[in-house]
Amino acid sequence: MLFDTHCHLDLEPLGDNLLLILDRARAVGVERIVVPGVSRSNWSLVRHSCTVEHSVQRFPALGLHPCFLTSHQDENDLIALEAQLSSGQSVVAIGECGLDFYIENPQIERQLRLFDAQLSLAKRYQLPVIIHSRRSLDLVIKYLRQARLVRGGVVHAFAGSEQQAKQLWELGFYLGVGGALTYERAQRLRRVVVSMPIESLLLETDAPDMPLSGYQGQSNSPSQLCKVAQ
Repeated sequence: MLFDTHCHLDLEPLGDNLLLILDRARAVGVERIVVPGVSRSNWSLVRHSCTVEHSVQRFPALGLHPCFLTSHQDENDLIALEAQLSSGQSVVAIGECGLDFYIENPQIERQLRLFDAQLSLAKRYQLPVIIHSRRSLDLVIKYLRQARLVRGGVVHAFAGSEQQAKQLWELGFYLGVGGALTYERAQRLRRVVVSMPIESLLLETDAPDMPLSGYQGQSNSPSQLCKVAQ
């Protein structure tokens, strides 16, 4: 059984395309997928994609991604997120959330407020978090130390050092590994991954993004998870 811990699927359009994606995933042994949200505007699509009947189980996560700052209405969206969490409807994690200092006009203070608020919600509702981190991992680790989350989570698309990997594992966090690992140039990342205990690693595709080596320019799919595992 393969568990894709991070896949956005192709949320638009849903329907036959979604069923085809899930059929192909099931054919190679993928049985479970976590589908994270990135902004309030796509939460309903995330939820709906997890309710379409299929043998591949899908689990929704909801969050406010740092790369979508222009679409966030910070306080209103945080109130809406808590309403979703308190409604009793199934949400398996908060995410994607995190920090990205690579984007144009990163609005760092705003990112920090949103990240900290989502960590607080994760602690209050005892949920894991799915973290996006780019050029910000040391600060992410600092905030995680302060948050002391009960359920931990995963750092999606991990690309840090061995020291950072070990710090995250000690904090109860997994390393999300996907398409980046399949590139021959990713020797440093491969060394970090093999230095870690196998139970610290979670497989992901980030489909339809982050294509694997040899598939550049193509839409990624959960059916590629077996190649990541190999």
